[in-house]
Amino acid sequence: MSADKNSEKIFCPFCGRAFSGNYKDCPFCGQDIRQYKDDLGPVLGKIQTATNIDMKSTKVRVTMAAVMFVLVFAGALVVFDYYEATRAEDTAPPVPEGIIVDLGGNEYLDLMGDFVTQKLSLTPRTESDLTLDISISEDHRNDFTKVIWMVRTDTYNSNPQTPFFLKVTKEASDGVDVCTVTWNDVTMGAFEVIAECFTEGGESTVFTGNGVHYGRLATSYAWTYGETAYTFDYEMSSADVRECLDVDLKERLKAQSVSSMEDYINDGAAVSDIESKLRSLFYKVRYTESGYAEFVLSFVQSCFPLEYDSYNYRTEDYWAYPTETLLNGCGDDEDRAILFCSIMRAAGFGTGIVHLPGTVMAAVNVDLSDSFIQTYAKTQSSGGKQYTVADTGSDLGLGLMRERYDVDSRGRLTFDGDVLGKEYGLVTA
Repeated sequence: MSADKNSEKIFCPFCGRAFSGNYKDCPFCGQDIRQYKDDLGPVLGKIQTATNIDMKSTKVRVTMAAVMFVLVFAGALVVFDYYEATRAEDTAPPVPEGIIVDLGGNEYLDLMGDFVTQKLSLTPRTESDLTLDISISEDHRNDFTKVIWMVRTDTYNSNPQTPFFLKVTKEASDGVDVCTVTWNDVTMGAFEVIAECFTEGGESTVFTGNGVHYGRLATSYAWTYGETAYTFDYEMSSADVRECLDVDLKERLKAQSVSSMEDYINDGAAVSDIESKLRSLFYKVRYTESGYAEFVLSFVQSCFPLEYDSYNYRTEDYWAYPTETLLNGCGDDEDRAILFCSIMRAAGFGTGIVHLPGTVMAAVNVDLSDSFIQTYAKTQSSGGKQYTVADTGSDLGLGLMRERYDVDSRGRLTFDGDVLGKEYGLVTA
């Protein structure tokens, strides 16, 4: 049972005298004590009762104030230290996933797995193309008489046009060092190294190391247009390469679900560099807008063969940015249409995507008045402008479409002769 507050002894914080009863003002000094009755008053009262100290003494009150100040200040320091520690954790620099091997020139390897545990070691050689000497570390060799080495990149079982899989079986009876293998012409991107090791007694050990090779993409393009051969060298920056390699597929598909395909048309530095090289080559002949568009179309059709998203990106439908298509060197109809539109946008032309059953095609707003193409070109209208179809999924010239697709006399898209509904058509970028 709780005590009656009216019978509880109260000490006035002003005069220090004790009294009982539910008073608003001290019956002795007349001071208003309501704010102290459930706070400082009872505290002082308990102290005075327990210690027989005169709580109305000025010295006592100054001492109590000093003690309270110290306690509050100490608490503030604890809170501040916690905040600083938490903030330091939030702003700490990112830690690399594994061991970083600097190859110079913004090129490096990020090694994981048994490279980190030091069961596998790696020595790069960069005389021309990158070569890696991969070894089982001295402390883990265990008199192996046979080692099956396997090296595979992220293109293995994903891009059949440029797969890479190295399998080397080394046996001590051949008088070779079974614990070392050499990988020549190291490609950009992720890779995995597996060493399956056997002793003379039949015991086996498996070492697995993973890594990612980051750096610049250096490649050459060659194709024929109008019976003339064209070629040029191209290099993509290490920053663009890393951005392509580090894509989080789950997050990317989530963003794609709330985007439109036209959002992926991008004329950044990598694409602008490509466009500049193409324009330099085409300026050697008589320049027309339609001629240049067809020249770029032939480049995309010839240098970027068809490859499905399930191979390049391990998913059924992936809208690739132009830098990703440049890095992979291939793409499906959507990827190549996006690449063409990106190059033409970098050249200053309006572009769009024509959505059709089973495919898409690019479209570009160019002047056809000085070209024979105007006599047969399939076009679509948007915003008072005419966009000429560019079928990047075929080897057809500018303005032509594959057999099952057409544009009727009223400018409507058709498929197998049937007019298409509103869900199909041109969407400008």
